[in-house]
Amino acid sequence: MLAVICYQVALYGKCILKTAIGSEQRMNCTNRVTSYFSERATAPAVCTLKDGCASFGDIGTLSAAAQALASDEGLSAGDTVLVLSSPDPFLYATILGFLGRGIVVVFVEPWLPVRDIQHVLQRVQPKAFIGSRLAQLWATRIPAARSIPRWIHIGSLRHHTGRRDFDCVDLDPSSPATITFSSGTTGAPKGIVRSHACMSAVHDALTDSDRFGHFEEPALCVFPNMALLHLGTGRGSLIVPKSWSTRVLRRLSQRAAALKTASLAAGPAFLMKLLRFKDRHGGFDDLRAIIIGGAQTDCWALELGFDRWPAARWTHVYGGSEVEPVACVDAREAVAKSRGRDRFQALFVGAPVPMVATRVEPDGLLVSGANVARHLDAPQTAGSFNKRERHWHNMGDRILTDEEGWWYAGRVAQPETEFHLEQRIYSHLGTSACFVSALSSGRLVLFGDQVTRRVADAEGFTSLFPEVEGLEDLSIVRDRRHRARIDRPRTLLKSRIRRT
Repeated sequence: MLAVICYQVALYGKCILKTAIGSEQRMNCTNRVTSYFSERATAPAVCTLKDGCASFGDIGTLSAAAQALASDEGLSAGDTVLVLSSPDPFLYATILGFLGRGIVVVFVEPWLPVRDIQHVLQRVQPKAFIGSRLAQLWATRIPAARSIPRWIHIGSLRHHTGRRDFDCVDLDPSSPATITFSSGTTGAPKGIVRSHACMSAVHDALTDSDRFGHFEEPALCVFPNMALLHLGTGRGSLIVPKSWSTRVLRRLSQRAAALKTASLAAGPAFLMKLLRFKDRHGGFDDLRAIIIGGAQTDCWALELGFDRWPAARWTHVYGGSEVEPVACVDAREAVAKSRGRDRFQALFVGAPVPMVATRVEPDGLLVSGANVARHLDAPQTAGSFNKRERHWHNMGDRILTDEEGWWYAGRVAQPETEFHLEQRIYSHLGTSACFVSALSSGRLVLFGDQVTRRVADAEGFTSLFPEVEGLEDLSIVRDRRHRARIDRPRTLLKSRIRRT
């Protein structure tokens, strides 16, 4: 299947201000990466099971080749280009090369419905499409993709090597760098615009050594965008394939041991898969820092992780597609506080990071700061970073505050009573593979994997949860991006299909 820089795509290469023209500062978010092309020329930069390791020198050569290709195709600063390919050295070099020239890189999740992708491409009208053969085959079914003037095979980069050095042009900090279209939590496609200044801020937030540690050894990367972050700090990355089969993880473990991968950023789904693999086969012994993203990781999964990697630094991160991170906390503290309140999941998310301003409102947590991206259709997207107005983004999450800190209390769209009911049910049944939902009749039904058996095995369920008026066994459908998160609409759709 196609892999793409998805959910929270950003360069994450540290940007530095280069010059000041009048009162206006100029920058380019690839500037920080370029020094490592020579300083760490032989060090591993991007490693995959399929392609082996490309060094920083290799990535620099390929990035310069991407710029030569862009010149041949008539692409220049301000043009938009759709990029879609597997996360490999060619992809990262293409992104770096294009951003270095001020070309705006557009990403689309390939599993979006055709009608949504059609709308997206008509909205941004890319001047070119660069991708793998598989990506180009995928795009032939979409009229708007077929209308893109230039189609470029990403492998053609190798034919442009050695023609020029990497070029990093000065840009207004508010210049857009990437536009990411994803399904979002509502299912409606949205364009998330990250400027060069925003990427710089995200990098600063996610490379805080006091919070996340500092390592020179490569990282194990489940999220492809994290490899771009590490390129900006001179670290290599071992990319985790989309398939997490035992055979793949065994090969990944061998490569991780050879590279001595020191850190991992992942969601709860990969953590649980890794724990099961480690219990049976061992491996991944060099991890010294583990970052888990998301606000609803089961406490037991984190506790098993603490036991398997007792010396590692564990960090629990809360954020979203438009802003990363919002809040961070030591994962051991998150579990301890959540267990102290009889929570099945780690709902304690700590406190906001220093660069983020927040307002806890009844209609959702509002966040503002340099690392907060804007939506494509938001007013004043261009040039707004040079103005005094503050942009606020609604996370759509309910946050409760007390003397200990922040507590995640579900999406605002979900009634708070249902969220807390689910948490009580999770603790009673010992699983989070279920959820409650009100039918059109008003009846509250518990849906999930083998819930009838689980309820029968759990003593006193009916008396403890009288508001639950029905049970329905249903295989849980997981979100395609986050894997651990329940996709409630698609799961309920399966229920309606079965009933008809």
